[in-house]
Amino acid sequence: MARSIPSSTSSRTIPAPEAGGGGGGGGGNPWTSFTELPLDPTGANGWTVLNGSGGAGATLGKVGDILVFEQDTLTSMHIQGSTMKGKVMIRNEHIKMAEDANIPQPAGVAAHLLQPEACNLKLEIVFDTDGGGPINGPDASGGYGNNLTCIAGLVGYNTDQEGSPTIPGGTSVIWLGAQVYKANGSQPSAYSNTNMYRSGYKTYFTNNATVQGYTWKNQQSAPAAAHDSLVFTLAPIRLGAASGTNKAYTWGGSYAKDQPWNPVATSGLAITDNTTRYWNAAGQTYWHLCIWFGGHGNTAVRGSIRIKKINYVLQPVVGRSDIT
Repeated sequence: MARSIPSSTSSRTIPAPEAGGGGGGGGGNPWTSFTELPLDPTGANGWTVLNGSGGAGATLGKVGDILVFEQDTLTSMHIQGSTMKGKVMIRNEHIKMAEDANIPQPAGVAAHLLQPEACNLKLEIVFDTDGGGPINGPDASGGYGNNLTCIAGLVGYNTDQEGSPTIPGGTSVIWLGAQVYKANGSQPSAYSNTNMYRSGYKTYFTNNATVQGYTWKNQQSAPAAAHDSLVFTLAPIRLGAASGTNKAYTWGGSYAKDQPWNPVATSGLAITDNTTRYWNAAGQTYWHLCIWFGGHGNTAVRGSIRIKKINYVLQPVVGRSDIT
């Protein structure tokens, strides 16, 4: 079944969402709403779950209505650059920007290449702060989840993964995303300071671009503007030629989903490592949505990460590409 978007100037029709959220995303009404990607991280729901050297002992699954990552014993799960010791869940299919957004595919342009000028890509992770999220732990021995991190963004490959993406690691897989990690060993429900969590972004090339200064909704006496979500988005512009040193700005950080006029916690103005390439036939150009669970630093971690919603939108932007 298809749905028409009310408009005085367009009769554009959007396909109804696929079961399980589709491949790279899409579905729904891209003008007004996110698509909720499935929380159950199974192949049938379009996800591949992979373990680094420290990830096999952790559990990741849907418990009731919440996606729960749980690491019970102190384990090194470092995520940084080419090191990937944690656990990831990756969308099986790479993003096909024009097809997923239902806009015309430019002639002579490969379907997997991203052109952020044509579409606004946004990924949002809403944490279960009522249940202790984003990050917590059972007791002080693990610092109530201290140094645990969650990252949400894109992982890029230089070949088509054909529905079975490999783990982000080594030197041939590039990644970047919004990040939050627990930077204090206190119990959140008994701690009200703004140095409990740090958020911003982390990339293959940038190890630590986070800031403090914001409370989260699971903390003691949290104000209404306390944060509860990560957000990752592409900027609607691409820099450089279509080959060689092409790059694009992106943003990543945290915010309060129910406070739309309050600021985003991020480092600097944007992810500007000047190294990630989005459109380069010789580089990483097959991009998949990805969520990482692990350790921010190279220290043993234990605890849990609780996610209430995974929201995604690929929204056409008026520009040089026609919207029909």
